[in-house]
Amino acid sequence: MAVNETFPRLFLIAVKESFIALLPFIFVNSLLALILALVDVWQPSWHSSNAYIWLSQFGGLLFSFFPLLALLSLSFHFAKYLHVSAVVVASLSIGTQIALNIQVVNALVVTEGFTFLFGDARAIITPILIAYLLRYLMRIEALNLLKSTNLSGYLKLHLNLFIPLILCFVLVTVSMYVAGEMLAQVFGILKQGLAASSVDLQLFVRVLATHILWCFGVHGDIAYLLVIGLDNGLQQVAMQLTLSQFTDLFVLLGGSGATHSLIIALFIASKDRNAINIAKLALPFALFNINEVLIYGLPIIFNPRLVVPFVLVPLFNTLAGLLLVHMGWIGFTGAEFPWITPIFLNGYLAGGSLALPLIQLLLVCAGVFIYLPFVRRYSLFADKNDFEHDLIKRIQLQNDIDKISEQNYARQQSLDLAANINLEKIIKDVLNGKFLLYYQPKLSLNDRSVVGFEALLRLRNAQGKVVGPYFIRAFEQAGYANLIDSFVINRLREDMVAWAREGFYPRVSLNLNPNSVLDAEIQSTLIEQLGDVASRVDIEVLESMFVADLASVERSIASLRQHGFSFVIDDFGTGFSSISLLSKITIDGVKLDRSILENIKHHKGQVLYRHTCMLCSSLGFKLVAEGVETEAEEEFVAAVGVSVVQGWLYAKAMPAKEARQYAITQSSCNIQQ
Repeated sequence: MAVNETFPRLFLIAVKESFIALLPFIFVNSLLALILALVDVWQPSWHSSNAYIWLSQFGGLLFSFFPLLALLSLSFHFAKYLHVSAVVVASLSIGTQIALNIQVVNALVVTEGFTFLFGDARAIITPILIAYLLRYLMRIEALNLLKSTNLSGYLKLHLNLFIPLILCFVLVTVSMYVAGEMLAQVFGILKQGLAASSVDLQLFVRVLATHILWCFGVHGDIAYLLVIGLDNGLQQVAMQLTLSQFTDLFVLLGGSGATHSLIIALFIASKDRNAINIAKLALPFALFNINEVLIYGLPIIFNPRLVVPFVLVPLFNTLAGLLLVHMGWIGFTGAEFPWITPIFLNGYLAGGSLALPLIQLLLVCAGVFIYLPFVRRYSLFADKNDFEHDLIKRIQLQNDIDKISEQNYARQQSLDLAANINLEKIIKDVLNGKFLLYYQPKLSLNDRSVVGFEALLRLRNAQGKVVGPYFIRAFEQAGYANLIDSFVINRLREDMVAWAREGFYPRVSLNLNPNSVLDAEIQSTLIEQLGDVASRVDIEVLESMFVADLASVERSIASLRQHGFSFVIDDFGTGFSSISLLSKITIDGVKLDRSILENIKHHKGQVLYRHTCMLCSSLGFKLVAEGVETEAEEEFVAAVGVSVVQGWLYAKAMPAKEARQYAITQSSCNIQQ
């Protein structure tokens, strides 16, 4: 879909939804206006009653709120479809209105309230200008204060609004002020020119101006009379016919835009259910020449497909009416009738016969024919390819994505906060305790002799209890893995030196964080502390380390292998286990994880374990079976060709002195046997 086609559709959808949201308010306001008008006609004696006074004041104050409510509704809906902040658009719009109405000479009395917000017609145009300009300015990266940050996307968005917000306020305020001054001069010239012109020209200008103002959301009749003067409608168009009476009889047939013609055209040609429903809702009010429901509900405002006939039909009625009046085909009785008098009835009262109502009927029919092609075009727009619904869904989808993104960020922030609290607790536990290095034996199944140990980290807590390394994951996530690995390396050095003094030279494997193997500082520590015993040190790494950057890992392993270190894959059979990976990496052995040993209770599990062992053996890897806990498991791993085992069936991890003693005891048992 072309961008040029999307823009007016998006604009009209935002306008339509903005005023549809105000329909309850408009409906109530129209109902109050109708009640008061009927009282004025039928029960003028009620004017002094408390109920009438209260109702008239309530209706007047309620009506004065419309520009502000329109400002807020337009701010919300245009912000929604343009993906800008509704609060910012509304705030800027109100700020602009305040700036435009402050007078240096007559200082604004704040205690009286900002009543000008309720009566300034610019309040309807301001939020639209601000929403579009703000979106344009937000897309200029040079105006963003934060280019890249870990802050919430919502927070970053509003921090980056600082400069666009100021520019938008200044540009819109200045442009609206300049436009207002220019229009004031134009209206001044227009007023002077109209005062010296004919009544026919005044009538034509009035009809044209009021309807154009309606198209921009401004109450045309009120705004025009405020500028031109309240006596503008008292001029005589013909004998016993004033200008205001002429417009009621010939032009405003049901209200501004010749509402009756529009409603009939909607019932005949419209395929838009919303438009038909609005027409049904507006019909009772249109009978009394009140049509705000239709103007704001369709809407007519800012609607390029309906504003043309909305202005054209009243102009046609004006020309036709003037022609008939000046030709003398119609006479007038001079009878007074209020503006809410229904069509045909007002014609009969003003003309004294059925001639004028018949002309009104013909004008309504002519207006229907003028409206019909535009209504059909409007209906095609509403129905064509369901584009409007698709566009709304796309906008809603984007809003949902933004909302989910913000929810995910908030959730991640909560998780991070919980992790930080947990890390603080863990660090406190570690500081109050002491790191230990324990050793779990690896045994040969042939003679039960100890062929090596795995160095495992432990913590003696403040209560003196030795616990497992529950803190490792938290330390790794916090970026403290190097601290743990450095301790393990240094402590292993101390224990191997102590063992050597006692003539004990076991083979030991240690677990390192995947990032530590790639870290130059940890590599230097390994070489410095364990380089002289590297031939008896196996470094256990996880398969996941090879997935991220195989080339870098291989270079690090090759460098350490030159100093004598060997490498073993730990926990093989879990996570990223990949057969193809075994053919690409340079390692010396594989430790089979207990998770696949547990499955030998089933036939498929036995087949998997057996073939895994066969594959690794055929590739030249030394095998170690981890987690052997029962004699049945020992018998199975022995049957599939595994000769080195490790598990609780033999011994748990123990301190260095106990580990040495355990190895000596196992050797003694073999000698005795």
